[in-house]
Amino acid sequence: MKKLTKMLALVITMVMILGTMNMAAFADPEPEKAYDYPLTVTGLSTDPADQTVNFYQVIEWVGETSDDSDVSGWKAVSTYASVLTKDKLTEILVGTKDDPATTDVNEAKPATGITSEIAGELAKLASNGKAADKIENGTATLNNAAPGMWMALVTPADANTIYNPVFVSADYDKDHAGTVAMTDNYNGDAVAKKSTLTLTKTASTTPEDTNDDGQSTTTAVGDTVTFTVTTAIPAYGDVYDNPHFVLTDNLTAMELKANSDNASGYDIEVTGVPATYGDNLPTYTITPAADKKSYTITFAEGYLKTLKAAVTGVTVTYKAIVTTDAAKAVSEEDNEVSIEYSHNPNQQNDYDVKKDTTQHYTFSLDASGMGEGQTVSGKKTSELVKIGLDAAGNPITNRTETSAITSTETWQGPLEGAVFGLFTDSNGTTPYTDKDGNAVTASTGEDGRMSFTGLDAGTYYLKEISAPAGYVTNSTVHTVEIKATTKSVKVTEWWNGSDWVSTKPTSGTAKEVTYDTDILESYTVKIDNKPVAEYQFKNAETANSTDINWTEAECVEHPFEFENIKGTELPSTGGMGTTMLYLVGAALVICAGVLLVTRRRMSTR
Repeated sequence: MKKLTKMLALVITMVMILGTMNMAAFADPEPEKAYDYPLTVTGLSTDPADQTVNFYQVIEWVGETSDDSDVSGWKAVSTYASVLTKDKLTEILVGTKDDPATTDVNEAKPATGITSEIAGELAKLASNGKAADKIENGTATLNNAAPGMWMALVTPADANTIYNPVFVSADYDKDHAGTVAMTDNYNGDAVAKKSTLTLTKTASTTPEDTNDDGQSTTTAVGDTVTFTVTTAIPAYGDVYDNPHFVLTDNLTAMELKANSDNASGYDIEVTGVPATYGDNLPTYTITPAADKKSYTITFAEGYLKTLKAAVTGVTVTYKAIVTTDAAKAVSEEDNEVSIEYSHNPNQQNDYDVKKDTTQHYTFSLDASGMGEGQTVSGKKTSELVKIGLDAAGNPITNRTETSAITSTETWQGPLEGAVFGLFTDSNGTTPYTDKDGNAVTASTGEDGRMSFTGLDAGTYYLKEISAPAGYVTNSTVHTVEIKATTKSVKVTEWWNGSDWVSTKPTSGTAKEVTYDTDILESYTVKIDNKPVAEYQFKNAETANSTDINWTEAECVEHPFEFENIKGTELPSTGGMGTTMLYLVGAALVICAGVLLVTRRRMSTR
């Protein structure tokens, strides 16, 4: 019995031991030690929404005794092994200073770290990244990073900001035997290399225009407009295989001004960058279009790859001549500049775009068309009209003409054939001339209207030069004032790969661009300080378009009537008529004298 009791006790003990072993066998294994290597990237925007940051491990710790180790326990992560070969890792992490084969200390080279060229190759392979745990105060942080080297790629929300790849190291700890230090360049935190892309276009007319505000100007046909484009080129360096930076400028109703002294053949100058680089290679090429309405500046890839820092203050200055002379109340000259540029090293052929514009306007009096954005055809402005009156002040004819803009404005007795001239002085002696130097005149049609086209906003003086046959010329000098106002608008457009559109395409990939510019809001015409017309404009198509549109409800006219009295034209004082009177008078006096002498002789006989 005692033996049975002992055996039972032994069995129970063994069962307990086995039970304990079984519980231990199925218990959760001891958790793997958590890494505690925070990585930080500074130099970002202080608004976390301005960018996203992803970290990619490119070099990992495998242990010095591991057969996979390439350099004392370090090895390239497989995704990047084609770039970070064993020799390249040795060059990056160690250099040749510890290479036994290097006997001459002067030949030994220190570790090079990640070059911009290698950075670009690694960025193109980036995949399976870890998002930053937090972004605040301009710093992105990744916690618990495994030992090794990490690449951080920053993607800005604004395409105008460009970041080059950033590399940081998570150091090994005391549990890892053997040490191969990462280079001093990558010690757990780094500052992102950021380039901010800018593009602005301004304009000024010659001579200086009081309506010139840089973004919008009023112009006359033949005016020379000086444009200034400023931009910045990102720090591309060797991070990009084929960096791309191309500036294109398009003109509407203008032509580039020729200049035979310039290599391009036109008055285009580039400053802020060297004309050549390296072995006297051209930094850029200027290519004007055959129609003189655009040009392109392409920066050489080789030059862009030399840029270790962004180049700010790149300026393009050029001149253009206003050519539009369409008989429209307002002709719109929408001139735009854009750049197409590389912005992501792992998407080499996916270029981004940026745009800016200047708006210019040329005006007409009594135009045969309302102008840009006109929605109803056949509308004619009628600021100036000529009518014929009899001696009593009544219209010669009963025919009535009506303003096409404001149907309640009418005039009777329209007079055809009166000739008017524009002048630059209040005496009406210095003619206003066109681009060819000819005096600007206009004749009234059967409706009594006269048409002056291609005018700048400003003050002119109007005088009748000659009246139709049978009417007395009215030589009163009248003051004509054209005044324009503009408004600032924020414009959002999309580049669909071949054209700019004002509504987002429903299919395909389009680049969105937003910029500020000024457009025409209204203009008024006054004669002798009396308002005769006011035209209001709004954005056409969409609320943020640069195109202008009008509706009749927003425009009014009170045509100014220039009168001619029917009658015989009296000779003008001091002219040929006075001379003739003197001659006739003298002849009569002589005849009277001869007659008097003759009578006296006859009476004495």
